Amino acid sequence: MKKVKASLAMLGITVTAVAALLGVHAAKGSLPTERAARVETCQVVIGDVEQVLAVNGVLRYEMEYGAISPVTGVVAQVYVRQGDRVTAGQPLFRLNGEAQAMAVSAALAGQESLPEVIPAELASSQLQEAAAMLECLTVRAAADGLVQQVNVSQNGGVLAGGVAVALSGEEQRIQCSVVLRDAEKLTPGLQARIYKEDELLTMARVEEIAPAQVSSTTGQTVCQVMLAPEQSIDLPLGATVEVEVILHGQSRVPVLPLQAVSEQDTVWWVCDGRGYEIPAEVVMADEVNCWVNLPEGVTVVCGGDEVSQGQRLKEMKP
Repeated sequence: MKKVKASLAMLGITVTAVAALLGVHAAKGSLPTERAARVETCQVVIGDVEQVLAVNGVLRYEMEYGAISPVTGVVAQVYVRQGDRVTAGQPLFRLNGEAQAMAVSAALAGQESLPEVIPAELASSQLQEAAAMLECLTVRAAADGLVQQVNVSQNGGVLAGGVAVALSGEEQRIQCSVVLRDAEKLTPGLQARIYKEDELLTMARVEEIAPAQVSSTTGQTVCQVMLAPEQSIDLPLGATVEVEVILHGQSRVPVLPLQAVSEQDTVWWVCDGRGYEIPAEVVMADEVNCWVNLPEGVTVVCGGDEVSQGQRLKEMKP
């Protein structure tokens, strides 16, 4: 900011010198008399500038896992719905156990031919096995969390090893695939904005930047970046969102639209209806505005005809 204050002091000297020069020329009647340039003007205002990295993201959750069907069979009952909160051990669904019960009955039926000393112990063992077989037909939640998706229905079929219910922890994350050259600009803790169809959903922060890997689909070297939202996002697991990571930013500084500043870091200062080119150092710029070392309220040309030094100006009406 010391640099900016010094620049502002130099600007004051420049403006004073230009004003004095104008007075001399006015006294001699030597100001240009060509036609007035038709221009648009704007003023230096106090605002914000940011440099952001825009990427796409996918809504994820911590500890995502699937409740697997232990056997192929028919679902007897489903106990949960999408969006339900569950606790560890809570039943999720139960398979029809008729086939297993018939198999156990057939095994027990053969015990009559065994010696008298064995039947009680064998029956007890078989009954425990039968109870275990029937119990495995009731699939339970492995941990506290949320039901993300239910893929089975009552009286519907299910294959052994199939994901019958998708579950997760409750904390949301945004996962972004970022190319290496952009990921190198990121550090944990950076703030970000999360959008869906241009609607701001919540703020987030960069939580983790994974090591670079070559993408099997694009062949690019990318890093998986995880962001933690500040508020819960009301979207389903796997929903896509837009992410703006704020790399650098400054608030409450003098700003101008980008088109008002030339490639040589100068502006056309408007004074007493005429235009004069003066330096304007650009400290930082984003896609719309730039932070300049000019005082608030200074009026400059930001569009219209080309202007020559000291030329009369006519502001175009909107």
